[in-house]
Amino acid sequence: MPTGIRVHRLSDIDANNRTGVCSKCGPVKLKKKPDGWRCNIAHNLLQKKYLDPRRPWRQHKKDKCEHCGFIPQHPSQLDVDHIDGNKENDDPSNYQTLCANCHRLKTQVNKDWENKKTAPPN
Repeated sequence: MPTGIRVHRLSDIDANNRTGVCSKCGPVKLKKKPDGWRCNIAHNLLQKKYLDPRRPWRQHKKDKCEHCGFIPQHPSQLDVDHIDGNKENDDPSNYQTLCANCHRLKTQVNKDWENKKTAPPN
């Protein structure tokens, strides 16, 4: 979960009306999430952040590591990696989801920092 979303602490939750009081936003509508209720404003910020066109890889994050099969306790334990090491190549086929350990290892073994060539033409 991105930094800043967790400061939206909820109180006075009315599940029937889906309303509550957010510590940051005041009285708000609520969204029901698998892990509990979320301030609608925080929910919208989170959606906007993940669909940010400047970060197209975020929507390609899977729920487990594609290398070792690790299933995280929290999504922050997974990264979306550029397979060819070129951060400018945002072709969806160039993305893979890796746990932090596999991502570090892949980066070191492949020396991804040296792959700063430009993205292939579309």
